[in-house]
Amino acid sequence: MNVLMWNERGANKPNFQIFIRYMLKKFKTNILALFEAHVGGDRAGRICQGLGFDNSFRVDAVGQSGGLWLLWRFGVGPVKVVEANNQFIYSTVGEGTDIMHLVVVYTDPTVSRRSGLWDKLREMLHGILEPVVVGGDFNTILRLDERTGGNGRVSLDSLAFGEWVNASSLTDMGFKGSKFTWRRGCVESTYVAKRLDRVFCNAHARLKWQDALVLHLPFLASDYAPLFLQLSLEVEVDPRRRPFRFKTALLQQESFKEMLMNS
Repeated sequence: MNVLMWNERGANKPNFQIFIRYMLKKFKTNILALFEAHVGGDRAGRICQGLGFDNSFRVDAVGQSGGLWLLWRFGVGPVKVVEANNQFIYSTVGEGTDIMHLVVVYTDPTVSRRSGLWDKLREMLHGILEPVVVGGDFNTILRLDERTGGNGRVSLDSLAFGEWVNASSLTDMGFKGSKFTWRRGCVESTYVAKRLDRVFCNAHARLKWQDALVLHLPFLASDYAPLFLQLSLEVEVDPRRRPFRFKTALLQQESFKEMLMNS
């Protein structure tokens, strides 16, 4: 299963669908999470249908603010949205022993509007025994080395973010690619970049998908880089190369050793 997460900053941009289709063609995606879509209502519904996914759930934008979308294909199994608001969508994907709890997060950039969010997420995830994956745009950092430019301090909100990660027993899944997922400014004096987007999981998910990989994709139409989560890596097999097989029963044949020596 592959999940693409992207803060595109506006689904009503002229090139929005072009860039999304390019990403979906290049990276096989089962679930797509979009943040700050900045559009709602019928227009949001038409855009979701045009992206080629079988189902979608939206927390529509209010005016030109917000907008959180989750789109998925039939192949992932049943998807149930458990709870949602303007900062997260909590869903279960699959069923039975193959169930996964997926939370896509877009935290408000204004710290005061995040009040109670970390406590809410901690309570929501408490006691879940199945695999949990939490990812998205958290609009804050954990450590000083996750930013460049600007002031060199860790905010109180960053400390609260770190406390939530620890209290929820989550593990950062790491990444490959650019160190930062958000950037602003074109010259050195104004340039700021941070790692605001990331993916966490619990111990059950890490044990189930030990080879899972998070890629920081290139910046395209947004000042945010898309995140691509591969839970199970696909191994390409050349159909022209047949695997070697040996039947151990041949060792019991008296003539086998002689035939092997002659060969």
